[in-house]
Amino acid sequence: MATFKQIRRALRRPFETGGYKLAKALVPLLPRAAVVGVANLVGHLVARLPLREKRFALENLDAVFGDTKTAAEKRRIFSSSFRSFTLTMMDLFWFSRNPAKRIRKYVEITPEFAHFFEDKPQLLLTAHFGNWEFIAQTSALHDVDLASIATPVKNKAINLILIDQREKTGQTIIPQKGALRTLVARLRNNGKVGFVLDQNTPEKEGGIVVDFLGIPTPVSAAPAALAYRTGTEILFGFCIPQPRGKYLLYSPGALQPPPYEKGADSAAIARTLTQQILDRISAEIRERPEYWLWSYRHWRREPGKTYPPNYPDY
Repeated sequence: MATFKQIRRALRRPFETGGYKLAKALVPLLPRAAVVGVANLVGHLVARLPLREKRFALENLDAVFGDTKTAAEKRRIFSSSFRSFTLTMMDLFWFSRNPAKRIRKYVEITPEFAHFFEDKPQLLLTAHFGNWEFIAQTSALHDVDLASIATPVKNKAINLILIDQREKTGQTIIPQKGALRTLVARLRNNGKVGFVLDQNTPEKEGGIVVDFLGIPTPVSAAPAALAYRTGTEILFGFCIPQPRGKYLLYSPGALQPPPYEKGADSAAIARTLTQQILDRISAEIRERPEYWLWSYRHWRREPGKTYPPNYPDY
């Protein structure tokens, strides 16, 4: 027998799908000011509604910042974060129309990030921070074929829309099954691979526990293992909103994995490298918390395990 949660999800999905299809059709036609205005309005309204996303966000903010930020500051961060997320989703559609013209007009690329357009293999690491979707769109404009593994959303119809939209703007989506072999082959053929590495990956699914924002978090070791195995440079890339609907695409630097050694403890090396990656991502989030997606359940308790006092309990 279906649970109440499953029934509710089934009833909600047609409305979600319809909303996405409507956005796909209408958002590209809007003027830039209208897109930004809608995102600002949504962020303003959501911050004042008793939604579960707000509860998740405030619990996450409490866990990371504790008493170093006031309740009012945390609410402002959540409002800005949700505004940034809304703009990211709308821009997935808006920049699909006349992408070259719109990207050149609304995106500034720093020289540090421009290294990603060089003809050499690279791993690009980012997070659900600012407009993470936009990195692939900009890369396509510079003839860079960026491959990534996209975690599927629960609504299959929306998932297909998102994959179609991502691939239309130049990104290659790799199926999760057999992905490692495919990605290794791409890197060894001078390709580019992107990862969004702030998602909770349970240990039973191959995750390893590292420190992320001061909290023990299971994440994927795949990017570190790939970098070490292939000797590929890791470049960090982030895209944040700017005034008047513009974006800044920047990189805080790169990380070179140690040389591969046959017989070395690859798992230990991947763990160390994963921690270094998460340290870099954490630094960006702490510096600009208003752009991270706080409303996601980044930390999840498992039965039989102990957790620090600040660990969220959604």
